[in-house]
Amino acid sequence: MNFEVVFLGTGAAVPVPSRGTTSQFVDIHGHTYLLDAGEGVQLSLRKNKRKFQKLKGVFISHMHGDHVLGLPGLLSTMSLLGRTEPLTVWGPEALGPWLDATWRAIQAHMSFEVEFNPWGDGVEILEEGARHRLVCAPAKHRVPARALRIEEHNLPWKLDGAKAKSAGLPFHVRQALKRGESVLWNDEVQEASTWCKPPAQARAYVYSSDTRPCESVKALAEGADLLYHDCTFAERDAVRAKDTHHSTAKEAARLASQAGVRQLVLGHISTRYRDVGELLEEAQAFHTDVVVATDGMAKKVGSR
Repeated sequence: MNFEVVFLGTGAAVPVPSRGTTSQFVDIHGHTYLLDAGEGVQLSLRKNKRKFQKLKGVFISHMHGDHVLGLPGLLSTMSLLGRTEPLTVWGPEALGPWLDATWRAIQAHMSFEVEFNPWGDGVEILEEGARHRLVCAPAKHRVPARALRIEEHNLPWKLDGAKAKSAGLPFHVRQALKRGESVLWNDEVQEASTWCKPPAQARAYVYSSDTRPCESVKALAEGADLLYHDCTFAERDAVRAKDTHHSTAKEAARLASQAGVRQLVLGHISTRYRDVGELLEEAQAFHTDVVVATDGMAKKVGSR
């Protein structure tokens, strides 16, 4: 089952040719989501050959321009291309009125409904499907902001098909066993462990957005396979990081280590760091598996 993240834009507030503003494309079991929509997100999606007409939802972490200014253009293009299926957009309370004002100002005629759902306070399940869920929690930034965890759950057991066929297991018994349930058949209780291999380990990806290190993001990232964390500054600029409510490479890595994250991806990189080796070296002193994000980089969650 596919679980992949594509880092479309990995820079901080100012876009440059090598790094665009923040946006990510996530595919979990064929369900696709956009995380933030910085300026130029449409071109990034096309450049990376990611189909956006079938997006299931868009998550906006906060109302800063480098995370949201690409959204109206993307939605407008989806309408021009004939989308009719409603699209769920999660974001801060201010996002809904801003989008409405934008449509009025440009006299847009949308071909589909944008279902805006503002996220609230605290930890919140935004969406739960049969095999995956989206959970958000507060980040610590200058404006209301949220981090997001996308995780698998309730994964199926793998039935021994040949054994089941030979025994003549009925369909409803097979389905129950694949759900990990015990089921009565032929006057005997059939255990999933007798007929199936246990499900694969559930995987999780966490997107931190812009943030200072904080307990809520650390709790959200607990045990995650992959964490993308704000790394706007190096430790030599720690005062600047604190003043602007961002994080340093050291702070991101220390949080990842404390949360038991398998792999850390450093992102939201300031243009002041032309050599990101400094950021990588700082982070590796606190976490053993660190990479610096680049635009267009794709990561399979759970693999190295």
